[in-house]
Amino acid sequence: MVDLFPGHPDWSIQTQRVIAEAAFGGGDVFECSRTAEKIKPGDQESWWQEWVGLARATEAEGRRALADGALVTGKQYLFRASNYYRHADFFLLGTDHRKREDFIRTQACFRDAAKLQTPKIEFVQVTCGTDVYDGYFLHPHDPAPGKWPVVLMLGGADSLAEELYFFGGSEVAARGIAVLMLDTPGRGSSLRLKGIVSRPDYEVPVKAAIDWIEARPEIDRDRIGCVGVSMAGYYAPRGIAFEPRVKALALWCACYDILEDLYEFYPPIQLQMQWIVGAKDDAEAREKLKAFNMKGHAQNIKCPVLISHGEQDIVMDVKGAKKLFDEIGSKDKTLKLWSGSAGGAIHCNYDNWAAAIPYMFDWLQKKL
Repeated sequence: MVDLFPGHPDWSIQTQRVIAEAAFGGGDVFECSRTAEKIKPGDQESWWQEWVGLARATEAEGRRALADGALVTGKQYLFRASNYYRHADFFLLGTDHRKREDFIRTQACFRDAAKLQTPKIEFVQVTCGTDVYDGYFLHPHDPAPGKWPVVLMLGGADSLAEELYFFGGSEVAARGIAVLMLDTPGRGSSLRLKGIVSRPDYEVPVKAAIDWIEARPEIDRDRIGCVGVSMAGYYAPRGIAFEPRVKALALWCACYDILEDLYEFYPPIQLQMQWIVGAKDDAEAREKLKAFNMKGHAQNIKCPVLISHGEQDIVMDVKGAKKLFDEIGSKDKTLKLWSGSAGGAIHCNYDNWAAAIPYMFDWLQKKL
């Protein structure tokens, strides 16, 4: 696989994420390679400086192109810039002011590019109690006559609704399915701009999202699906266990217990997870995370389920995916484990999206 940071597995896995997204407009492999060469090994500040430098330069090129009337070029530059800003601040602590500032640039670049995209990308908001979640509604490519099928797409630990466009969202839309990409609690704008931390009872925000979907006149209420990415391999099944309106669930990595399968399994994420759940330290995070599990809930999932998980995932324990699969109540369920020899073995199958994305989303298309 492509590894731009040998000896630094955390840096490598996150950069493989951007490289995978390059195929869908979220980066450029050679821009990433040139930037990686400038970063001082093990120097976290150097990481941020070089990646944010690439983001700023890419944004500047995009805005120059737009000013010159080169709308397609400008859009492409701004899409890449949005994802580079996200990538630059990935390892910054939540208390670092740059975390918020970089996100504002991510959002601005993405929204300015999205205005020029066809089919349409709508900026939307979903209300859940006193909270308001920001997100995007992707119109499908060449939809079949009649009302549209739709998918609620949920990202993982501090992922952004904007990034989900490059993380498979556009590929779902390309299959004639509308997509709602939403910053639910503990993610994106909800966390960075509004202070909405994560919660174990993800059935609450998922219900609000499905209510919003059902209110859309274009949508076929009998063809609603859900996709959970990374830590949303917990968020999505937790929500769908309480949501019979969802007819198909695809999990891009799966998680039974966040404390065991993620927090303890992958220690480099612990400080970030403390921020995500609103904990002041490790002890408080562990206490909060005790409720983030599928015990007693997995058997309530009755719709068709597909789980795609890499056997060599260093971020989320594959044992959790297997345990969740075993307890899911659906009679129509599939667990796809990707091996190293075939590709797709790492977190979210970054090293084989050419196979993993068609596998998951063609399945989703058939089920809806």
